[in-house]
Amino acid sequence: MKFLFFAGGATVTGMEVALLSLMARLNAIGHRTVAIVSGWHDGAYLPMLDAAGIEHHEVFLGRIYRNNPNWTRGTLYALREAAGDIRAVAATLRPDWVVFGEAQSLLFCSLILPGARRMLYLHGEPERIMHHPIGGRVIGASVRRIICVSEFLADKARRTPLRRKPLAIVHNGTSLPASGRVPPSAGPPRLGIIGRFSAQKRHGVLLEALTRLPAGSCRLSIIGGADEGIKERITSLGLSGSVSWPGFIADRAAIYRELDIVVAPAVDEGFGMTAIEAGAYGLPVIAARSGAFPEVVRDGETGLLVAPDDPEALAKALQRLIASSDLRRRLGDAARAHVAASFTVEKMADRFVAALI
Repeated sequence: MKFLFFAGGATVTGMEVALLSLMARLNAIGHRTVAIVSGWHDGAYLPMLDAAGIEHHEVFLGRIYRNNPNWTRGTLYALREAAGDIRAVAATLRPDWVVFGEAQSLLFCSLILPGARRMLYLHGEPERIMHHPIGGRVIGASVRRIICVSEFLADKARRTPLRRKPLAIVHNGTSLPASGRVPPSAGPPRLGIIGRFSAQKRHGVLLEALTRLPAGSCRLSIIGGADEGIKERITSLGLSGSVSWPGFIADRAAIYRELDIVVAPAVDEGFGMTAIEAGAYGLPVIAARSGAFPEVVRDGETGLLVAPDDPEALAKALQRLIASSDLRRRLGDAARAHVAASFTVEKMADRFVAALI
């Protein structure tokens, strides 16, 4: 089959990483994938697509923003050119399926590619328009299939007017490195929180938890960036000596081979790529018992789940893993086996194709 993916790419999030892995695997097993990436992006995604050998096209297809008229004007100004670019790519590819991760691009392309088979591929919670009694029906009329990356998101989709559309759950997958866990460092255990900075990720909850631990007992890397507010918070909490922020790192191996524990206190996470990526490298995860994390992390077996927005509970879980390298090793080995059994790229691609047959 031939697939045209509207692959996001404004910034690199878990969705972009999962889509890249899926597209590369589909190409490897005989399908053909082409990605459309918004012309408004931070530049990080295109080199990743190039390295994976995925054909891609930049198109200035933006969004309508309720609270940002300047960005909306830019989107409207570029619409005609975007429509022509999308038609040209589709005419060359002649896709069997056009895959969208959000509603606005889907609705726009339902007008310019009226005969295409369209699929909604949800990596995050349904947008406001999907819940609207009229908007939801319009979107439902524009798609043949809905795929959700977790039961958590599928439950959300079933509460919208799209609930009558064929729906499948296809968990994300990741590649297994040839070897798993690397030996721990000689110093304090290395913690990592990975992903874009946003309120949902709960960086602040993790920082509050660190203040409850003995000074110098661990080191934290904030991977994916930190804003000035978080930097000021780190200073005010007296954590400057044990927290660093290396910024965005595209090389997943370079991230996880420098960590001993991955911390994911985010709430309402649509899937949680960091949990399975960490597992692939033999690392335990401490995650909030929220969103899709309970589908990915087996509490006490492959990692630890804690109450969301509870710094005290998070601190206690951190202390357990910091104090015991044996526990970290046991959970990490089980996490790698769990990923190998259920969350590989190969299984994701097979399930994705099966959901469309």
